[in-house]
Amino acid sequence: MILSRSRDLALSTKPPTPAAASVRFRAFRGGAAASCALLAWVGIASTAPVFAQSEEPYEGPSILSRDSTTAGARGGQLLDFQFWGDITGIVDNGLTPPALNSSGQVAARGNDYGLEAGGGVSGSKSWESDQVRLDYRGDWRQYTPNNGYNGTDQFLDVQWTHQLSRHLELVMHEVGGVSNLSFGPLTYYPLANSDLLGVPLNDLFDTTAYFSQSTAELVWQETARLSFGFGGDEFLVRRESPILVNTNGYRGQGDVAYRWTMRQTISVSYAYEHFDYPRSYGYSDINQVEAGWSYGLGPRTDFAVDGGAARVDTLGLIQVALNPIIASILGENYTVTTSKREVIIPVGEARFSKRFANSALGISGGMTVMPGDGIYLTSRATSGAATYSYLGGKRLTFAVTGGYSRMTTAGEQTIAPYGGFFGGAGMTFRLYSYSHMEARYDYRQYDIVGVASKAENRVTLGLAFATGERPLAIW
Repeated sequence: MILSRSRDLALSTKPPTPAAASVRFRAFRGGAAASCALLAWVGIASTAPVFAQSEEPYEGPSILSRDSTTAGARGGQLLDFQFWGDITGIVDNGLTPPALNSSGQVAARGNDYGLEAGGGVSGSKSWESDQVRLDYRGDWRQYTPNNGYNGTDQFLDVQWTHQLSRHLELVMHEVGGVSNLSFGPLTYYPLANSDLLGVPLNDLFDTTAYFSQSTAELVWQETARLSFGFGGDEFLVRRESPILVNTNGYRGQGDVAYRWTMRQTISVSYAYEHFDYPRSYGYSDINQVEAGWSYGLGPRTDFAVDGGAARVDTLGLIQVALNPIIASILGENYTVTTSKREVIIPVGEARFSKRFANSALGISGGMTVMPGDGIYLTSRATSGAATYSYLGGKRLTFAVTGGYSRMTTAGEQTIAPYGGFFGGAGMTFRLYSYSHMEARYDYRQYDIVGVASKAENRVTLGLAFATGERPLAIW
């Protein structure tokens, strides 16, 4: 499943301001410790009642080149902080370790049964010049019998916005955590993935991965119509399996946006990205230029599209045949040498979002360049997805998502394309006071063309306990 950088989007409640720049700083490594400190701060700072806030003022058509987050929002609404804990029964089908079975093949497992306990917090809080938005969840999992996948998933998505002056805004954004299932929470957590290069959404194998992406943005609003942005970011992925490749990367970008009319905004952006790969030789440099147009159909409805091209320069290793005379001397028919490749790849994204009174719909699709999944390195990715979430009444919340993705190599690798379909649905129902029923089903199918095919299923059912009087909105 290649979700690339465009999976979003229905839950985003605030179109990005008309200018942004990214300056990304040190990567998040110690997810658990950092999360505990942050949750303690939130518990002190958040004293508002726990129910949905009113919608934010409409700030014009969105711009796809800007950093965005869905943290702290569900069903088209920003929420006050809510804490919860849960315990669920789980059934996983199709877990695939990065190892060979007794027949010398990679084989997916059958049904695995277990228990999962966890908790988290989500919500937002605004002050005169500041806003904090947060999603955190931690799960601890135990299978019976032990199948080697007992462990934890931790996920943090937090954004802080500070108005430095009348014209200048600072946005700092951190996404990080640990996951040991490729088909786990990262496939359905509410993420605005327009720029999440450091989240391992596309991994083939179920193995532990630590990930981080850190962002800081400066937004300069020159006039009511004209704005500028510039900056950069840093990300990393570390996988426990020694046969899988790790990823480091950083990016610098700049853009100009102009509010053409009350409902239309046009923009031009440039980005430079660098990917390199511990445990493998090589790197990629990407120079990307895009033009964008967005149209606000109203305060609750938005359409945005951008497109352009990326030049990908990749240094890697290739195998070449030796001259027969040399081969007879060396006793080898092939050798490995370095090679540099340059390709031009079309890139772009389209996104439609609609917010209703108690729900939100998002549809998106695009083409982009990704750093790979531990087997595939620098790759071109095509994807499409739709998401609907509902948060209404006093008892029920639910969310549904589905999509398609495909990835092909853009560097020196010569392996078959990889892609497939994914879908899932989850709901919570308030039983009494602070107790809730929680249920979720997810499906993932992927193919490596002409090589392998695989399907995974996951079912969870259990009880959750949450603060506040509103329904529990986990997804």
